[in-house]
Parts: sequence; structure tokens; C-alpha cells
Amino acid sequence: MEEFKDLAEFALEYARENGRTCDYAEVRLENNNSDILIFINGKMHMGNLPIELTTDAFSRKSGINIRLLVNGGMGMVATNILNKETICDCVDHAYKTAKRSGAQRKSPLKMSEEKAYEVKWQSKYKINPMAVPLEEKITYLQDLISIFSEKHPVNFIHIFVLITEQRDTYFITSEGSKISSHVPRIALIPVIIGVQPGGKNEQSYTTYGTTGGWDEFTSWNIKQKVEDKVKVLGDIILKSKKSPEGEIDIILGPDVAGIISHENCGHPHEADRILGREGAQAGESYLKEHELGYKIGNECVNVFEDPTILGSYGFYLYDDEGVKARRRELIKDGIFNEMLHNRETAAMFNIQSNAAARAVAYDREPLVRMANTYFAPGDLSFEEMVEDVKLGIFMKSFTEWNIDDKRLQSKYVGQEAYLIENGEISNIFVLKPGLEISTPGLFGSIDAQGKEETMEWQGAFCGKSEPGQGCPVWTGGPAVRLRNVRLA
Repeated sequence: MEEFKDLAEFALEYARENGRTCDYAEVRLENNNSDILIFINGKMHMGNLPIELTTDAFSRKSGINIRLLVNGGMGMVATNILNKETICDCVDHAYKTAKRSGAQRKSPLKMSEEKAYEVKWQSKYKINPMAVPLEEKITYLQDLISIFSEKHPVNFIHIFVLITEQRDTYFITSEGSKISSHVPRIALIPVIIGVQPGGKNEQSYTTYGTTGGWDEFTSWNIKQKVEDKVKVLGDIILKSKKSPEGEIDIILGPDVAGIISHENCGHPHEADRILGREGAQAGESYLKEHELGYKIGNECVNVFEDPTILGSYGFYLYDDEGVKARRRELIKDGIFNEMLHNRETAAMFNIQSNAAARAVAYDREPLVRMANTYFAPGDLSFEEMVEDVKLGIFMKSFTEWNIDDKRLQSKYVGQEAYLIENGEISNIFVLKPGLEISTPGLFGSIDAQGKEETMEWQGAFCGKSEPGQGCPVWTGGPAVRLRNVRLA
């Protein structure tokens, strides 16, 4: 990418020449590289097609994104043709688009005033996942697949997807920012489907993701986690009992608490949703009808968002508008405390951005996005949360979830779930307990969040916009207890 930095700087200078009156200009140069390995029932595939047919399993993409703000209108152009003639054409097109947009807007688009940085940053690692030989990756996956060579009480269909990628960026602006970043990532997605011939079936979809190195990733002992999941799926199919009825207490494991923090808190706190911009694509937000300070849940409820967590799958230190990242406290002591902002939405609220602008590649617009969303740790140990439950369910993992476009009405169906009786978790598997509840009802039912030692994380890909952008994220938190909720 070094050989194209001069071209990026040329683009920025050209945008300010020939009498152009740009209110703001930015250039984002990127290399987006990824390798994808897929094994389906032990047979290797590359990308999305059988190995002999595909050409995109190993992707190497480079390009430049140019955004100009002119008289209240924004123009954006991206290209992978990296020469001066093309760059000039792109800048000219972005400038004309911005002028037309500004003339048509009822109110001018503005960007919040932010500090300019000159900095280089990267994730920490020892072994870059992109540098690991293909043979070693294949051997790693084959070891996982060997789990299914053993005899099991039910039949299993299994898919393993290994994604290694690297994103290198050079971001410069007319305000003086000059930011370089280097972020390798790795993710493993095991999809396991247990089938009892003529009977029940259960499936599990998990993402193990990190911005750390190959050495850290392989130290997680994922094979044992997969073996445990295989056993649990078999037990659920063969042993699960009907869920109790009526109002009971529920303890949610970090897996379920994590998806709730993402869906019921993270998405509705995105400022572009609240303003209605994503209404025809990813949806809106029930918080459109409320202001900061609105009571969402009980005082013990705290849900935060933090891109700066080292090793996290959603890790970054500066967003794709050059704003320095920090923790965002979305729900604090049960109160609607903060939205997720990029510079455009922040300006509309007359505040500064909290660095939530993310793009997945050079040819995508930076949008308001999550990174790592989680319930903050509370005061109780897991044992203390359980011992105070007379009749309830420990929903350790989920098998499905649904939520409406405003993130108001939601449903989460448990997978690995156990009956709690008289303060003890039994060995009785509960069949698909369903938690169907409104977002304020959910947060208003929480009376405890577990201590920090109960916290766990899971990787995910957060989808948004058109064309779609699947951002790497973490979801997680401690165990969370809900009182007196009715199962669906």
C-alpha cells in the first residue's frame, strides 16, 4: 500500500485545486485481503463454491474512497484503478455530486468539529493470521472435523468456515488528519446440525473471532468447545422436557445476554436509525419517540459499547472518519444515556462524534455501527444469582431470535437451557423456552448482572445498509437475571 500513499495525497490536493470550495475532503486508501476456507461434512470448499469452480476464495482488493462536502451536500466516489487520471475523474465526479446534493437538500449536511490526528495504530499479535500457510490452516480444520469420526447417538451435519483477513488503511483529510492502521483478523464459524432420524433436530451457529494472532486464536481450545457443543446438541434432542408455564425467573448466559445487548440496545441506539435514515433498509428505533434521560430499565442495567478492547473482533482505535475511539455508555443505571454517532449525526445533535463510523471496505460508506456491545458486570456471582431462584430457567444459549424493525418487540428461544429448582440448576434440559418481551419490559425485568468473572464474549457479523456491510463485532457480558417473566 505504501506505493499508493502519494496517490492518496494527490487526490486530496486535487480536491482543493481549481477554485473548488470544499467544506471538507477526505481520502481513504485501503488494502482489503482475505482467505476463506470451508469444509462441508469433511470435504473442503473454497469461498462459496467447490474448490475446482471458485476463483474468489483468496481475495486481494485495493482501492481509494473519496468523500467531499460542498455547500451542505456530500459526494462519494470509490475506485480500484489507481492512477492519477482516474483519481482526477473521481474527484471531479464527487465534487459535482456534492454540489447537486447540496442544492437539493432542505437542510445542509454538516460534520461535527473533531480533533485531527497524525498517528499509526494496529492490533497486537505475534503471528499474523494472513501469514499462516494454507496447509497449516487445513490441518487445523481437519483436526476439528475428526470430532465427527467418532460414533454419536444422533447424526451430525457439520460446516466449518475459517476466515483470515487483513485491513490496511491510510486516511487523510483536509483538516489535517493522517492516520494509518493495520488490523489482521481471524474468525472460525462452526455450524453443527444434529439430526435424529424421524425425530427432532437442533442446530448451532457460533463465531469465534479476534483481532489477535494465530497463536492466540489456537490457544482457545476451540476443539473442546465444539466437542461440548456436539454432546449438548445430542442431549437436547434426546433428553429435553417441556418448559414450565406461567411467570418464572430466567438467568441468561453471556451468549444470550450478548445477542440481547446487540439487538435490543446497540441497534436502537444508532443515531441514524433514530433519525430515520435506515428506515427502508435496516430499520428504525423505538427511541425515536424518546430523548436522552428516558428510563429504559431498572437501575442495575448497564449496557456499554467499546471498540478499544484489545483482541476483540470489533477492535479499532480510530474510526473511519478519523475520530478517536472510546467506550460508549448506551444504557447507564437504566437510563437512555448515549447514542452511537458518526460526524454527520453528531453535528445534528450539536455534539461531538463518539467514533462509531465504520466501513467494511474501500468501496463502502462509513456508517454508524457497533463494535463490541455488552452488559457491564454487576455485583453478584453466578451462584448468588441462582440460589435466590425458587423456580426458573438457566438459558445458557439460544437457537433463534426475532426482533421488529424498531427494536421494540423481541423473542429469544433457548437452546441449552436447564430447569432451576429451589436455588439449584438441575440436569433437566428444557425444550426451547421462549422469551417474548418488549425491550423496556426486558430491561425492566432485570434485577442483577453477574460479576466480571462471569463475562464471556462471542464474535458476530453485524449487518446493515444497502449494499450490505457485515462488520465484525463482539457481543457478550456476564450472566443476567430476569424476574417474573412469562415464557412464550
